[in-house]
Amino acid sequence: MLRHALAFALLGLAAGPRLSTQDLAPIEPISQRVARAIGRVDPMALRQTVVDLVGFRTRHVRSATADPAVGTGAARTYLERRLREAGAAAGERLTVTRYPYTVPSQRLRGDVEVVNLVATLRGTRDPERVYVIGGHYDSINADNQDAQGVAPGANDDASGTAVVVETLRALAGEELGATVLFVCYDGEEMGLLGSRAHAKELQSQGVRVDGMFTNDIVGNTFGMDGHVRDAYLRCFSYAPRGNDTPGRSLARALTYAVRTHLPEFGVRLVLRGDRYGRGGDHRPFFDAGYPAARISEAAEDFSRQHADVRQRDGRPYGDLPEFVDSAYMAKVCRANVAVLAELACAPMPPGKLKATGARRAYDTLLVLPPVAGAAHYEVVWRLTTSADWEHAKLFPAAASADPVELVLAGVCLDDHVVGVRSVGADGSRSRVTAPPEPDAFKSR
Repeated sequence: MLRHALAFALLGLAAGPRLSTQDLAPIEPISQRVARAIGRVDPMALRQTVVDLVGFRTRHVRSATADPAVGTGAARTYLERRLREAGAAAGERLTVTRYPYTVPSQRLRGDVEVVNLVATLRGTRDPERVYVIGGHYDSINADNQDAQGVAPGANDDASGTAVVVETLRALAGEELGATVLFVCYDGEEMGLLGSRAHAKELQSQGVRVDGMFTNDIVGNTFGMDGHVRDAYLRCFSYAPRGNDTPGRSLARALTYAVRTHLPEFGVRLVLRGDRYGRGGDHRPFFDAGYPAARISEAAEDFSRQHADVRQRDGRPYGDLPEFVDSAYMAKVCRANVAVLAELACAPMPPGKLKATGARRAYDTLLVLPPVAGAAHYEVVWRLTTSADWEHAKLFPAAASADPVELVLAGVCLDDHVVGVRSVGADGSRSRVTAPPEPDAFKSR
C-alpha cells in the first residue's frame, strides 16, 4: 500500500446503471462553478487564520510540540482542525493527514522533525492526476536558531497558509475531476524541508502531479516606497532553458484563469524562478520534474520579514497581523480558486506536440496525440518577444485514436511561439503544451 493518501486512486468504482442521453444532466459551464466557488472566499476568515497562527507566539520547527497554546505543535493541531472544517462540504472525498519526516537541516546543524499537513480532495473523474497548493506555516525571527522567541510570521507565511485553508473551503463543495492536495508545509525557513520531503515522496510513488502552486508572502500591499499595490500578484516560474517550460505553462494558466474569472485583478509574470538569493516551496517540485510556480504579493516589505518585533514610532513593528491586508489576501485566494478549478476540471494537457512550418504558405502545422475527454483543442500563439499568449483559436476534437492534426493558417512559426491546450465540454482549459524550441534539438 502507498503511504500517501493517494492510495484511494487504486480503488475501483462500482458499475452503475446505464443512463440514456435524456437522463444526463446538462453540463454546467466552468464559469458558473468558478463564480460560485470564488463567492465563498471570506476576507475575515483569512484574517482570523492569520491572527490565530500569530497567537501561537512562534512556529519555529524546534519550538514546543506538547504545549496546547504555544509553539509549532499547537499550530499543527489548529491547522489540522481548520482543514477538516474547511473541507467538510466534500464529505468522504476529503481526507486530512499528518506526514512527519525526520530530515537533516544544515541551518540547524542536525536532524529535525517536520510535519506537513495534507488535505486531499479526491477527484471524481481522473483522481490519479494531482494538483498541489501549498503555504508554509513555520516562522522565524532574526535569529533562525531561536526556537523560543516571538516569531509572528503573519505575512511570511501565515498569509499563504490562510489562503490554502480558505481555497479548500471555497472548492470543497465542488466536484473536481482531478485530485487537489492542500498542504501546510513545515520547515520552509530551514531550507524547504517539508516541501522537499513531500515532492520526493510523490516522485518516488509515481504520482502524476500536473501543477504545484506555493503561496508565500501574499498579504502585504504597502510597499517600502509608500505606494499601495493591491491590483495584482506576482507569479514566478523556473525555466532553465527556453521560455515555455511546464512551469511557465502553469504560470500562464494562472494568468488565463484570473483574466477570465477575475478581470478586476491581475497577474504579473516574473520570468525567473524566484527572487534573487531566495527560494520557496515550489523549487523542490521543479527539481522533481513537476510544473511549479510561486505566487507572491506585488511588492514585499523586506524590513518586516524575519524581523524581531520592536517599537517603531511608538507602536509594535514586525511581521504582525496589522500589516496584512485581508481584502488583498482574498483576491489572491480567489485567483487560486479560479486556476485550480479550471485545471482540475479540464482534461489533461496535450502530450508531446510537434510543430512545423508549411513550405508553401505562412501556416503552422501541429500534430499531437488525442486527449481523453477533450471537447476541443485550443491553439494559442504569441510573438517570441511577448510574455503571455496573445491569440487563440478553437478546433473541435474528433472521437478518434489517430494523431490530431491542426493547421494554424497565416501564422509563421519562425516568428511565433505556439501551443495547444485541451478544452473540456464545460469550457474548462488545461495548461498549454508547447513544442520544443528549435535550438533545443540536438541537430537541426
